[in-house]
Amino acid sequence: MALTAYLGLSLWILCGLIGLAILTFLSLAMVTKIITGEEQLIYYHHEIGIMIMATIFLKIINHPILPYLDITILGIGTFLFCGRVGCLMVGCCHGRPHKWGVFYHKEHADAGFTHYYLGVRLFPIQALESIWVLMLVIVGCFMVLGRQAPGEALAWYVITYDIGRFIFEFARGDPERPYHSGFSEGQWTSVILMIAVMWGELAGLLPFHLWHITATAGIVLIMTAVATNRKFRSSGKHKLHNPRHVKEIADAIDKISSSVSAKAIITDGHTAQDVIPIATTSLNIQISTGAIKDTVTHIDHYALSYQNRSMTEETARTVADLIIQVKKLSGASRLITRGNGVYHLLIKPHNEGVKRWASTL
Repeated sequence: MALTAYLGLSLWILCGLIGLAILTFLSLAMVTKIITGEEQLIYYHHEIGIMIMATIFLKIINHPILPYLDITILGIGTFLFCGRVGCLMVGCCHGRPHKWGVFYHKEHADAGFTHYYLGVRLFPIQALESIWVLMLVIVGCFMVLGRQAPGEALAWYVITYDIGRFIFEFARGDPERPYHSGFSEGQWTSVILMIAVMWGELAGLLPFHLWHITATAGIVLIMTAVATNRKFRSSGKHKLHNPRHVKEIADAIDKISSSVSAKAIITDGHTAQDVIPIATTSLNIQISTGAIKDTVTHIDHYALSYQNRSMTEETARTVADLIIQVKKLSGASRLITRGNGVYHLLIKPHNEGVKRWASTL
């Protein structure tokens, strides 16, 4: 309101834009729920939808577009700043496991938090994005107060937010968002919006800044370099660590662990073993689980292999680390193989004797 009055813009039109933004927000949320069957709030969808509707509204009433879009985008940024604080509190849009960060608990899982990360320290990417957005909005407000050309704050916010968002996405760990060619929907949207702003500046629709063009080209080059590096790396670790694949591993272990026949019990040298169920992820990684135990020893056992080729040790170690992470396994661990492309992850709880562990192996 204060910025609108300072620029001599109509408060009535601003109120109309606020009402339109609320209506657009609710409509998009409802349509998304109808299509997907789930309640999802995707920031970029709402930013784009609100900006398009605001542009159409201003065009219809024949008022200057860019001054009001400057105010609108800063309002959206303020809303996002508050929203990401809320994300941090409830656990949505969370980061990946990290040596320092935040924990989430059962009440968060009951509200929709990723269950296999309960008690796991996660990088607070929501807080980082919130701080980033706040700084951008403050700078944008000074641009408006400094009476810079209409569209300056709009272009500034879109370019700088999208740079940050593209980078932040690498640290996101929530599995719900779609990926294409190894990059998240948020990253693709960031690049597309930056290119749109660049086109607008080259076409004279927005104030031109060479660094905006350079930044856009830089992000495209980074994206290309990352994709090229991934293509020529044989391990494919980025695919293994993709949040969706991590979820597949967690779900696979839950599925096979729930079956009694997933247990291979070895007692006094005699084996009683049913058909062991095997779960396969979208990357053709096969996982089975069981236990080796007698009267004094219990060792959790996970067999890892590829469905159609031999597994490398690097891949096996990556998958083993993910299993330990999502299952929150503690104790001594060992990864062994007989050279046939099948690896065995053995986990001995802390309360088992080291001597017994060594003799069992």
